[in-house]
Amino acid sequence: MTEDTVQLQGLIDRAQAGDRAARHELLSRACDRLRRLAAKIFRESFPALQNRHELDSVVHETWLRLAQAVEAASPPTVVDFFRLAAHKIRQVLLDMVDRHRRQAAREAVGLTGVGGDPVDGTYDPARLAEWTEFHRQVDELPADQRTVFELHHYLGLPQAEVARLLDLHPRKVSYLWIEATDRLAARMDGHDH
Repeated sequence: MTEDTVQLQGLIDRAQAGDRAARHELLSRACDRLRRLAAKIFRESFPALQNRHELDSVVHETWLRLAQAVEAASPPTVVDFFRLAAHKIRQVLLDMVDRHRRQAAREAVGLTGVGGDPVDGTYDPARLAEWTEFHRQVDELPADQRTVFELHHYLGLPQAEVARLLDLHPRKVSYLWIEATDRLAARMDGHDH
């Protein structure tokens, strides 16, 4: 385990024992990583949302949801904490997609008539729907593949660190990553895997 992982586990242990300061420090440390991850996912998967939402709003909403979830669920390990964080990032972005869709539909009906083009030319319903489906499919992966995918893709952890966190051989992590990405690709192409 890295020194950072050991420190995070110490904070998690203290938080589970009721230490509110440890819970706050854990969430504060997570904020920088949440910002980097949200920026990556926001830019790559949800570019149409950038005209309506700032990165700070994504990070803030994710942090609030994560704080509530940590209070309720008390994840017992660093891996569980990071998985919960990845899940909350996805939830926030998917909720923003849903709000964006509803707003675009209202604008289209109100300003251009039924079936007209949305006023915001950057809104691409097909691309947005595809990315939304992709992030929902992540939740359908087998647990071991989903864990590796969340830690590597959403949280940006190198596969070597994922292997250490999960106490797996690096080749096993690589295998699970390949299986997860193959399964997602097949599902996105309309084939079950």
